[in-house]
Amino acid sequence: MTEIRRPSGVVQEQRAIWMAVRLCLFLTFPAALPGAQEANRSRRFGPDSCGPVDPAYIRIADETGGLPMFLQPSEAGKATHFMRESSGENHVTLFWATGRLQGARREFTVPVDSSVQRTTFSLSTDTKGTLMTLLRPSGEAVVPGAAGVEITELNCGRVVTVATPEAGDWRAQVAGSGRFWLEAGGKSEIFLVSVEFVRLGGRPGHEGYFRIPGQPIVGQAATLQVTFSGPAKTARFELVSEDGEVIQPIPLRREGAGDASDGPDDPLNGEYYGSFELPAEPFRVAVTGRDEKGQAYQRYFHTLFRAENVEVLPPLDLEDLAPGKTTTINYSVRNVGPPAAFRILVYDTRHFVTRVEPRELTLDTGASATVEIDVVVPPDTQPGIGSDLTVTATSISDPTTTNGSSKHLSVFATVNP
Repeated sequence: MTEIRRPSGVVQEQRAIWMAVRLCLFLTFPAALPGAQEANRSRRFGPDSCGPVDPAYIRIADETGGLPMFLQPSEAGKATHFMRESSGENHVTLFWATGRLQGARREFTVPVDSSVQRTTFSLSTDTKGTLMTLLRPSGEAVVPGAAGVEITELNCGRVVTVATPEAGDWRAQVAGSGRFWLEAGGKSEIFLVSVEFVRLGGRPGHEGYFRIPGQPIVGQAATLQVTFSGPAKTARFELVSEDGEVIQPIPLRREGAGDASDGPDDPLNGEYYGSFELPAEPFRVAVTGRDEKGQAYQRYFHTLFRAENVEVLPPLDLEDLAPGKTTTINYSVRNVGPPAAFRILVYDTRHFVTRVEPRELTLDTGASATVEIDVVVPPDTQPGIGSDLTVTATSISDPTTTNGSSKHLSVFATVNP
């Protein structure tokens, strides 16, 4: 396969954007403060309640691996514990799950390897009274006051940090009712740098893999590209569900090498590729294996993927924008599911878009349609200014069926004749 060459700064930018989303989500969720009711559908909730909040926030948290936390105004200062442990360049996700409790206890096993410098288990719940007990590999419960332990108790959750945790299988027991979110994170040098679905493209003789716009499409094999880094002996990749269960292993091979599990003498850092059939349910990508000391490790990538019935494709020859000019950009929307009507939403960060036609369209199975977008750049716009254009198609009858595409547009200097 052809290698993707990417500037190293892009990786750092991706990690910074993800962290900003995590912290933004966290800070958005507290009980609404006075005067904030008009900003979203969240409302101040009482001391015995954990919500309600705008469902859009929950959806964004689920899709980005964020942790929605329902804070009372008096708990705002306690947020610094989670924020501190979730920041930093070497923060990794060991585990992430959400689900509903029916009055029964659920237990989650999370391997903590020898490279993890400190680990944090965070629970958030929409029902007061749901509790988390954290057990060490020895079976001993983590309690307040123990050496290297920091615990923050919340009205609707709990955050537990352990410095220099012993390697082995840690167990988080969650008991109560309602919906919960559980994340285990840590500081480590073993991490998934990026996970992207890609397709082959480029000019003949200069082909390469490029990230697809939006989510992969149902009913066809998808190609995944994973960038892995860290001191590990073995690495195996798999798809995991929203509730933290393994869906299926996935066959990824490193560019120019054998299978990811070739052994300790095979350097594992680099990019891995593989094509496979997509599952019907939403999924994340995880890597498991053994670290340099032979301890089991596990890492989750934050993004939630799903096979979609609709595809939104930008033009292949999208050019830069000229000041004082109107540029018409044609996007293609293709329906691979049952006949459906779609609502088209277009957003650009500079508000250059002046026309979208059509804003709704109906497509039979396998049919495509063109969406015309007029972009008008003011004459006094400075060259080099950029605008991010996002086009989304969402089923009117089933809003969970949605896909989109984002492109960065740049304004170039006009040359006078």
